[in-house]
Amino acid sequence: MHIENSLMPFDIEKETLTLWSRRPHKHNFFELVFIEEGTGKQCINGTLLPYQDESIFLLPPYDCHSFEIESETTFVFIRFNALFFKEDKRTLMDYSQWFANLHFILSSYNRIPGDIIHSDSDRAVMTSLIRSMQREKEQNSASESILRTNMVALLNLLLRNFENSFLEKHQDKDLQTRDLLQYIQYNLFDNSKLKTDIIADEFKLSPNYVGEYFKKKTGESLKEYILKARVNVAQSRIEYSGQSLKEIAYDLGFTDASHMTKVIKKYYDDAGTSCSSFA
Repeated sequence: MHIENSLMPFDIEKETLTLWSRRPHKHNFFELVFIEEGTGKQCINGTLLPYQDESIFLLPPYDCHSFEIESETTFVFIRFNALFFKEDKRTLMDYSQWFANLHFILSSYNRIPGDIIHSDSDRAVMTSLIRSMQREKEQNSASESILRTNMVALLNLLLRNFENSFLEKHQDKDLQTRDLLQYIQYNLFDNSKLKTDIIADEFKLSPNYVGEYFKKKTGESLKEYILKARVNVAQSRIEYSGQSLKEIAYDLGFTDASHMTKVIKKYYDDAGTSCSSFA
């Protein structure tokens, strides 16, 4: 599988195509794809879903993707990575930690293909932001600070749509249970916020009742739910990120790479699934 690399922290490219000639590939950066006009299908990790005018896709790093064009399509590709969100000395803003936290959410929420925007008003705002960024990028004196500010707005809109998708997926749960599941997802790699007493305080529950409450509402133990979520993200990072096991284990809060691989093997063995990454 070809892996496309980019040495640039940020780039915008516009192309009008009648045939997608690139073979399916992966890349080492995030890519936001805006369909200015045209119809066809997006393929991500082997699954096809249709696109049309003003469709918006987010392609996380190392997901295999391509497009099948049905009518002439104008694509706007916005490529970015963590380096683009370094400290902005001009505005005295530091987005690096914000993007580090957002990275996990973007990677774990969007593992399926298809248009990611479910709100017409959000789509209109995002379309305006993307076109504004195109105009800014075309200027000889393009401001990185302006581009970065627009990207922060874009990614926050993406996050809101992911949140709404999460809530729709868990409509069968009561509001407090959905809030609790969302809280765990957002703080999945912060052990200090997942302690029983902290969760109890956050949701006005007795510390002795948190585990029982979670089991009653979801059908599985709190510890098992957190472990399963971490294992899924770890396995995805191992398959797609290109990072070393040591780096992934450190990022995800495991003791070390050996501990992480043992936990993943145990989970997959218990689930009756082979874990080919460690075969």
